[in-house]
Amino acid sequence: MVIPKKNGKLRIYVDFKKFNTTTKDPYPLPFMDEVINTIIGHEIYTFLDGFFIYHHISITRKDQHKTTFVINWGPFVWVVMSFGVKNEPPIIKGVVIKTFQKYIDVFMKIFLDDFIVSSNLLTHLEKLIKCFFKCLLNK
Repeated sequence: MVIPKKNGKLRIYVDFKKFNTTTKDPYPLPFMDEVINTIIGHEIYTFLDGFFIYHHISITRKDQHKTTFVINWGPFVWVVMSFGVKNEPPIIKGVVIKTFQKYIDVFMKIFLDDFIVSSNLLTHLEKLIKCFFKCLLNK
């Protein structure tokens, strides 16, 4: 269904409740306080938000038909990950872990699409640049 947003633009709303009952969640999520407790003792840390990261995860062509939805304008399929799908968090977590594998537990912690970079004052900017550069290379 198409619904108006507060800013006047249109938003496509798809109810994934029935779809979500057929999927399983293979990744248990950590508690945020456990993640934050691991950075205690560092001089400086930066919290980064991977907001809308799911829009950068493509759905394979053979699976796109599974995302079909119909609105007044006709049938459509998602070609990138849609917000609201039950397996979205573990899929995002898997992609993020694969992308930042060599940085995780060295100077980076991850919670879903949130990243924490922690270090000392002298090397912090260098580590942030590594993270941003890695993001740019994976596009």
